Amino acid sequence: MDMGLKGKTAVITASSLGLGKAMAQGLAQEGANVTICARRNSPLETAKNEIEKVGGQVLSIKADMNSKDDIEKVISETVSRFGKLDILINNAGDAEVGRKIEDEDDVWQATYNINVWSCVRAIRAAVPHMRKNGGGNIINVASVSGHSGLAGMADYNSAKAAVLSLTKTFAADLAPDNIRVNAVNPALIHTPLWERLAKENFVGSVGDSVDEVFENLSKQMLLIPRYGKPEEVANVTTFLASERASFVTGACWNVDGGFTKFII
Repeated sequence: MDMGLKGKTAVITASSLGLGKAMAQGLAQEGANVTICARRNSPLETAKNEIEKVGGQVLSIKADMNSKDDIEKVISETVSRFGKLDILINNAGDAEVGRKIEDEDDVWQATYNINVWSCVRAIRAAVPHMRKNGGGNIINVASVSGHSGLAGMADYNSAKAAVLSLTKTFAADLAPDNIRVNAVNPALIHTPLWERLAKENFVGSVGDSVDEVFENLSKQMLLIPRYGKPEEVANVTTFLASERASFVTGACWNVDGGFTKFII
């Protein structure tokens, strides 16, 4: 099936590992040129080499998605290299378990900076180029916690709820510019983030190892009793970025193994 992505140009933020790298690979396999970015050079270059093997051209840029200047640099260097920008995937984010209402403002602000402001700034930088191009495609990586709040993650839950609201609002605002805006809501995906959360919060209580934590949580929480794979989320974002999803905008897709059956 031709996805209509050959020759398209995409930026995927926070894309040296996990979900971001898988999404970049998914687009590259369909012939898109991709820009990947991350804070550390070593995993960034490793990801670049891996992605180049599957197709497309790859631009790697060391950048911190907490920085407005770095975000604007990623967008401008992408357009300078490839001549246009068709697709933006906002993947940058972070989470902790055990947040409390008593946490100080700076804790909440740090969570909002990486999960919300990185999206706003990247969209703001990307849209003028998409308008010049006659349209574009934005996909925000949110979370099931944005509509189904998880205990001990109030700052993250509310930040991802903001991302979902931004998605629907920008879908309406940018429709006249032929720019589609959608979101994906992962849950329990086997990524470095979830490995860290499991190790720091659940080893010893839910299981004796990270693998056992994954196994036990998935059996308790999912209809498909295993953690999801990054490429399973990437399959959905590749579709949403493609011409096959040309009539899809303002949508928020759960990729959660049935987790939200308990909530919705």
